[in-house]
Amino acid sequence: MTSKSAASSEPGWWARRGAKKTRKDGRSRVQRFLLRWGWVLALGGILTGVAILLLTYAFASIPLPQDIKLASAAKVFDRNGETIGIFSGEERRFIIDAKPLIDGRKSFVGDAVIASEDKDYYEHGGVSIRGIVRAAWANFTGGEVQQGGSTITQQYVKQAVLQDTERTITRKLKEAVLAIKLERRFSKKEILGFYLNTIYLGRGAYGFEAAAQTYFDKKAVELNIGQAAFLAGVIPSPESYQPDGHMKLAKERRDRTLGLMVEQGYITQEQADKYLGKKIELAPNQDESLTDSKAAFFMEWVRKDFLEPYFGDQLYTGGLQIHTTLDLKMQQYAEEAVSSQLTLKTEPEASLVSMTPHGEVRAFVGGRSYTSIKKARGFNYAADYPGHEAGSTLKSWTLLTAIEDGVSLQSRFSGSSPVTITNPACAGPDGQWVTGNYGNSQFGTLDLIGATTSSVNVIFAQLIAEIGPEKVARMLEKFGFAPKFGADEIAPNCSLAVGSFDATPVEMARGYAGFAAGGRLPDVVPVAYVTDEDGNCLVSWIPQDFECDEEVNTQGEQVVEQNSVYVLDTALQNVVNAGTATAAALPGREVAGKTGTAQFGVAAWFSGYTPQLATVVWMGYPVEEGPNGELIRPRMTYCSDAFLCRPVQGRDVTGGSFPATIWNLYMSRAVEGMPVKMFPDPTDFPDEILNPTPTAAPTPTATKTPKPKPTEEPEPTPTPTPTPEPTPTPTPEPTPTPTATIPVVARDDERVPDEDPSGDKKPTGEDP
Repeated sequence: MTSKSAASSEPGWWARRGAKKTRKDGRSRVQRFLLRWGWVLALGGILTGVAILLLTYAFASIPLPQDIKLASAAKVFDRNGETIGIFSGEERRFIIDAKPLIDGRKSFVGDAVIASEDKDYYEHGGVSIRGIVRAAWANFTGGEVQQGGSTITQQYVKQAVLQDTERTITRKLKEAVLAIKLERRFSKKEILGFYLNTIYLGRGAYGFEAAAQTYFDKKAVELNIGQAAFLAGVIPSPESYQPDGHMKLAKERRDRTLGLMVEQGYITQEQADKYLGKKIELAPNQDESLTDSKAAFFMEWVRKDFLEPYFGDQLYTGGLQIHTTLDLKMQQYAEEAVSSQLTLKTEPEASLVSMTPHGEVRAFVGGRSYTSIKKARGFNYAADYPGHEAGSTLKSWTLLTAIEDGVSLQSRFSGSSPVTITNPACAGPDGQWVTGNYGNSQFGTLDLIGATTSSVNVIFAQLIAEIGPEKVARMLEKFGFAPKFGADEIAPNCSLAVGSFDATPVEMARGYAGFAAGGRLPDVVPVAYVTDEDGNCLVSWIPQDFECDEEVNTQGEQVVEQNSVYVLDTALQNVVNAGTATAAALPGREVAGKTGTAQFGVAAWFSGYTPQLATVVWMGYPVEEGPNGELIRPRMTYCSDAFLCRPVQGRDVTGGSFPATIWNLYMSRAVEGMPVKMFPDPTDFPDEILNPTPTAAPTPTATKTPKPKPTEEPEPTPTPTPTPEPTPTPTPEPTPTPTATIPVVARDDERVPDEDPSGDKKPTGEDP
């Protein structure tokens, strides 16, 4: 044992061999070789690089503008390979004599481009060492790069010869060598003319003549100083500075160029002041090529929020092939479901978002102008922040928080309305929180399944007071809901229990997809993969059976226990089977979901899911200007003010009416052909019963037997509704001592009639 230990402590064979090759000076054979011959290797590398550059200089041809192939627009496909549309529009280029743009005293196009892109243009020989150092220093120090390192000559070479967007040393060296070659063959004004005829300026326009016609419906030589400064300013990233979608950024780029033109002596400050800060006016109907596209809101959402940040201008010029997760057949079902229920232009807007439990977007309606890119570049009702008041769709997360906290669904609370919440965590600056049911409708004592089925606000108010609003706020964040209005986190307000929070339909659909996935919150995945125009896969967000340069992990995250969601499923199924969302039921399939109606009926929701698909429907009127110039959001209810209150087709709108019907019309077609699946049964139920009944209550089971049907969404009634379970009603809870009250946060189904400023009582209930 001793000898083995000693032997094991000696150097191994690899160390002993190395020791023999080490001189007394400590240098190995390799080190001595590099010291002696390393300069030869370095010199060989330099000579090889020089040889490559000389060959590039000698044999590379530089095409003139008319010989340059136009870059290809990106094509967008659905999950089945059907074409949705393209990004960039129809490519346009007009080769003109550019001398008037450079020499003419009435045109400032050439001056604007030089001021914005290459102020040393007439001083360098194609490569500006000063410009490269200036750009490098600005990048190093974190300052603003007023001009890029590439000269106008280099930019022309890049697009005319190299057609390579990668930022590599090799490409930059080739670019520099060819720029010098170009400068030796042509005059400065000729090269500037080549550039003005070929540079991409957005909206499919190559060169200033095409851009002038596309944006302003005039010839390039007729552009005024402000228009020339705008087009010169957008050169670095044209699609990012479109006036109809990004007016603030477009004006900043124009004003930056005007400032540089003044600084460099091309125009006076007085000339610049005529345009500084002014709105950029496009010619009428100059965006008509962008007004028609399938799934327009989806296309704009994917472009703006996903593809453009990832690919930049390569999206518009690189010939990309974008394969999305959208299903055009399901998109058609969604649009037809909305249009079948909302037929008049004067009726509310609507949104529908449908995604799989893995987050793959199958249908996306961001507004009723389904094919209008112009409308889609306005407000996207499916995705744009801050979204819309969530109403009682948010109750699902209060209930899930209670389940995760061990609270039994047998816990019982009084449904008497209104209720005063004495927990200090729920108090406001004016006193304790007082809230009520929709129409001040009355219920007896209900368990949490009955309260969810009938969407009883006062019971959820009592529940959040028991478990604490902090836990509910953090649960919402776990499920991907973002704080709004600049907040760092979702505020822990007790009114979250009844929906006092703004959310987008995309956020809501992702959350309910997380329920369908058993508590695994998916990443939102609108794009499956992207290839170049030769079919080489650049990046994938969903695993493919072929190799991609980059594979993005979109597996999602398990945010709660699976069993907790399975317990939640049992409660949310009752909402559809016997509660406020019976209009959403799909015969032969299990459906879970929750209705929601915002305060005063300004928004209505139904969010529901099967084991394979989660879909959210929202509807509401856009904000508009009132008779006195104030901004108002019309209500989908009755009141004496006909301008403010606009019921739809003679009905008060709640989540259980139009939204649930639209959901049903879409889903009944979307799931056709899918195998029928059941929700998993819970393995156990939480057992902490709050406010237990005097007699033993039956143990809840995972059976799907519906409860007795309550009133829809719930309808106000003049007398208390009897308890929906056949258990003895316990002794009524004592009436709280009157206290100071704070304004009722009346979300979803809890609007109290006397809160309506019009003073009108609303009609009770809904049409069948």
